[in-house]
Amino acid sequence: MTQKEFINHVLINEIGDVVDHHKWLSFILICSGIEFLGGCIDGEEKNLNAERRSSKRFNAAILKLFPIQYHKFVKDGKDGIYAQLRCGMNHVALPGMQIALSERSSGLANLTDNNSRTVIIAEDFYNDFKKACQSIIKLIEDGSISETFEIRC
Repeated sequence: MTQKEFINHVLINEIGDVVDHHKWLSFILICSGIEFLGGCIDGEEKNLNAERRSSKRFNAAILKLFPIQYHKFVKDGKDGIYAQLRCGMNHVALPGMQIALSERSSGLANLTDNNSRTVIIAEDFYNDFKKACQSIIKLIEDGSISETFEIRC
């Protein structure tokens, strides 16, 4: 499976199905997917399994592929979106204390403050992630980044 096929089939379609039925689990998958996208644009190291690149790749993907509203949450240390969202969700399936996860039916708005916690709405987060995935596909198609690896599934 090529990178483009993986992005379309797994990151867009399969995670989209999870968002429809399992909002909480979708955050875990999207966070991993964001790091994958960061690996696609990592100009220094093409090995997706390279050590000590997670925060760099995750933050780069947020800054280069996500709407500007996310950028203020990219910070070094324990207060950034990498530590508060990605690490919490991928290591213990819980966000840090500065993040509140929700869904559209709650009536809350994405990336707003609620009781000193940044609200992230599953459906909106997925839509922004999907656009980031589509941006990577366009970069591959126009030759801006190379499709350098094959996923063995």
